[in-house]
Amino acid sequence: MTTAGPGTTLVGRYLLAERLASDLVDVTAWSAHDSVLNRTVRVSLVTGEHVAEAIDSARRAALVADPRLTRVLDVGTDDGVAYVITEPFAGITLSEVVAGGIVDAQQARAIVGEAAAALEVARRRGVHHLALRPEALRVDGDRVVVTGLGLDAGISGQDQHDAEKTSRTDTVGLVALLYYAMTARWAGPSLDVPWISPDSVHPLPAQRDASGIVPLATLVPGAPTDLSDLCAAVLADEEPRSSSATSGSSTTNDDTQEFDSLNAPPSSPADLVSALEPWGALSVVAALPTFVQPPPAPPAANRVSRQSIRNAFDVPLSTPPGTPPPAVPFHRPTTGRIHRVPLTGASALPDGASYPAPTYADPAPAYAAAPVVPTAPVTGSYPTHAAPTGQYPTAPPPLPVPPPPAQPTAAAAEGAPRTGPFATTSAKKRGVRTTWVVMPIVLLLVVVAVVWGVKIGLQGFDPVVTPNAGQGGTTSEGSGTSPDASGDDDGDEVVVNTEPLAIASGGLLDPDVTDPNDVGEKPEAVPRAIDGDDSTYWFTYSYKSADFGRQKSRTGYTVTLEEPATVQRIVLSTNNTGGHVEVRAVTDDGKAGDEVLASSDLSGTVELELDPTTEGTTFVLMFTELPPTSDGFFRVELNEVTVY
Repeated sequence: MTTAGPGTTLVGRYLLAERLASDLVDVTAWSAHDSVLNRTVRVSLVTGEHVAEAIDSARRAALVADPRLTRVLDVGTDDGVAYVITEPFAGITLSEVVAGGIVDAQQARAIVGEAAAALEVARRRGVHHLALRPEALRVDGDRVVVTGLGLDAGISGQDQHDAEKTSRTDTVGLVALLYYAMTARWAGPSLDVPWISPDSVHPLPAQRDASGIVPLATLVPGAPTDLSDLCAAVLADEEPRSSSATSGSSTTNDDTQEFDSLNAPPSSPADLVSALEPWGALSVVAALPTFVQPPPAPPAANRVSRQSIRNAFDVPLSTPPGTPPPAVPFHRPTTGRIHRVPLTGASALPDGASYPAPTYADPAPAYAAAPVVPTAPVTGSYPTHAAPTGQYPTAPPPLPVPPPPAQPTAAAAEGAPRTGPFATTSAKKRGVRTTWVVMPIVLLLVVVAVVWGVKIGLQGFDPVVTPNAGQGGTTSEGSGTSPDASGDDDGDEVVVNTEPLAIASGGLLDPDVTDPNDVGEKPEAVPRAIDGDDSTYWFTYSYKSADFGRQKSRTGYTVTLEEPATVQRIVLSTNNTGGHVEVRAVTDDGKAGDEVLASSDLSGTVELELDPTTEGTTFVLMFTELPPTSDGFFRVELNEVTVY
C-alpha cells in the first residue's frame, strides 16, 4: 500500500475514515474503524529513517497498561507501510487548555502529578516517553491522558538504553509542562527539531536572566514556594544548577526548603510524584483563572421566577389601591352552550321591565296548540311587534308556564305498568327473562373451563424417565440432542457457540525438544495470552530465519479448558503478519495429535474454524513457521487466545 485515503482498508481490518492532526513529521494519522472489534481507533502510518525504532518502541509500549496512557492496540506493516494502532486521543491538549488561560497552582500540580504517576508505571516496564511537550499531554474532563508513548520516542531517534538518562529526560519534560501550564512559556528542551512539524503549535520559550530561567515565583505572584523551588532545581542549566536551585524562591520558610537540602533534584517520575503530592481533584474549568471561568449562577433569592398566565394577573402592578381583584375567568361547559336561568313566570322580572322574547333552537312541535314548556335553553328573543318610530319595542305579556310533570318514584316505576301506544313489558319482567337465558350459558362456560383446566393440569404428571434406564427412544438429560416439535430427533442440528469457553491454563508443548532441562519458549510469559488483556502477549525467542534457525521444526502453545466441551473455533490476536499455525488436539499422554483440526497464516486477528462437533479439553497451537518482525528477526507474539 503506497497511498492511503478515506476508504482505504489496512491489513483487511482498519477502514480509514478521516485525516487527523499530528505534529510529527514522519507520522500520518487517521481515524479508522476496526471491523473485527467494531470500534473506532487511531491509525498512525510511520515513514522516515526511524521506522524500525518507532515500530519496536511502540511494540514495547503495548505492554504498558494504565488508564492515563493512550493504549497501543496493534503494531505491524502492510505492503511496506508501517502502522501503529492506538486508542483515539481523548480530551484537549495542554496547549488548548493554556490558550483559554493559564492554569492555577493546584490544577497544575494535579495535571503533572497524574502524568508523572502514569509515566512511572511505564518506567517500571522499561518504557520511557522522551518526547514530552504540550501536544502530548491532554486533559479529558477529570483525568489526564499522555499520548505518544513509544511511538514518539522512536520517531525522535533518541537512545532509550540508558535507564538513568531516560528517566531524567522524562522528569525534565514533566516539570517543563508544570512551568508551561502556569506561565504559558516552555522551559524544556527546544521543540525546533526535525521530527516535529514546523507547522504545529510551538509555545513561546521561557524567559531567561543571568542565572538561567526566570523563577516561577517571579512570573506568577503567589505561586507556591515548593513548586517554584522544584522548577528552579530541575530546569536549571547544568553549570549553574547548584546556585540557581535556591535562587528561584522568594521566601525562605523552614518548611519549604525541600530542595535546598537535597544533593540532587528529582531524577525520575517517582521522585516527582513524591515532590508534588498531595494534589486534589482535576477539573478543566477549575484550572482556568477567574476571568475566563463561567459566571456563577445567581442565588435562589435573587432569581426572577417565571410567572404562569394565571398568577401574572393576580396582583397587577398598575392596579390602583382599592381596585377589586379581577373576576374568575368564565369557562364554557363541555356542551358548548351557555346555561341560562329558565323563565319561571312574571315574577322573574321586576314590574314594568321588558326583556327580549326567547326563541327555541329546537323545531316547533307539531301540536302547536298545546301549552309550550320552555325546556330548551334560551338562545334568542321572542319576535317583537313593530313599534312606532323612535320608541323601543314592547314585549307581550309572559305566557303561563305549567309546572313540570312530577317525576315518578322508583317504586312507582317498578310497579305501575306503562300505558299508551308505547307501553311495553315492565323492566322487572324483562330482567327475569334475561336471567333465565344468561345463567345457563354462564354455567356451561364454567363447566367447560373447569374440565379444560383439570385436563391441562394432569398432563404434568407423566411418568418420570430415569436416564440410562434402558427405555428405547428416551433421550437422557445432557446428551446434547433433543427431539424437535414434531417428536422426531434431528441429529444433524448443531448449536453454534457464541460465548467464550472458560480457559483453565496455558502451557508449552515442544515436540522436537528432548532435553528435560529445556523449559521451552518464554514460559514466564505464558499467562499473558489468556489474561484477557490484549496489550500483553506471550512470545517465542527471536530466530534468524522462519524455520527456527534450523534448530527445530515447530513449537506449540497449549490451551486447557476448565471442563471438556465442544470447540468450534479458536480466535487468535497477534502482533504478527506471516508464519503458520496449526490446531491439534492433545492426547491423554500429553502429546500433539496427528490430525490437523485447523490451520492458517498469522495476521492481526486469526479465526481458526474447527469441525462444529469437535470435543476435547486441551488443544495445542502448533507454530510450524515463524513470522518476520520489524527488527529483522522471526518470532511469534500471541496477544490473546479465545476459544468458542
